[in-house]
Amino acid sequence: MKIVFFLLLSFIGFSQVIPGPIKDKIKEARLQKDPLLIANQFTGLPYSSHALSKENPEKFVVDFSGFDCVTFVENIWSLYRSKGVDSLFLQELTQIRYRKTPISFENRNHYLSVTLDQMEDKGLFKQVIPLKYLKLADKKVDFLSHYLAPKKYMIVVDSIKATEAALGPITYVPSGQFAAVSSFVRTGDLIAFVSKRKDLDYQHVGFVREMGGQFYLVHASQDRRKVCQSVESISVYLKNHPSMIGFNVFRPEYEP
Repeated sequence: MKIVFFLLLSFIGFSQVIPGPIKDKIKEARLQKDPLLIANQFTGLPYSSHALSKENPEKFVVDFSGFDCVTFVENIWSLYRSKGVDSLFLQELTQIRYRKTPISFENRNHYLSVTLDQMEDKGLFKQVIPLKYLKLADKKVDFLSHYLAPKKYMIVVDSIKATEAALGPITYVPSGQFAAVSSFVRTGDLIAFVSKRKDLDYQHVGFVREMGGQFYLVHASQDRRKVCQSVESISVYLKNHPSMIGFNVFRPEYEP
């Protein structure tokens, strides 16, 4: 009850959140179990980086005018889960964006691996690629704490360090193996791309769409500066982005 009470206090001012046409599309998406029907409504919107707070006090941001890759995925999934109910959307967005309450910079999921682990623990996502295809990444993920250390922001850096220290090992499918695992992948899956950097977990994320036997990426593209579907297949996309060493695929768990 304490968490629910806090959420209600935090969402004052968000009396009507989901635009009417999006609410109609949510109903259709849920009937077909296809969140990409919602994602399609945002095609062409601008890529928008640094939309969330850079320090405390943390502002709970709801913005449908543009997205980065993570805010695009978390908003689409939260809209789908909301059933078109504003208050449920805000609760879903909170649980995917933050690891716990109260809402603060330290409690936000700054690493995608934390978000994905959290969603798996809640039974909302599951990895779909068999273990035999996965490789262990040689990483010590601590990019954010090192970035923040010299800053004079209102942030408890030790809390960020603790989150980084708690990160589990990161496994991935090497980039050249997409074709070998494509039989396990389907439209609506999340695909997250592992960074080449040793201090960072994931570099990018989006949804998968299968068309004509090929798989494409539906995402907020930093390269193209907008929400779009990739021109090239995911196999080619991986070849064109050598800063990504591989990927993981997660499937949303749809309610009956």
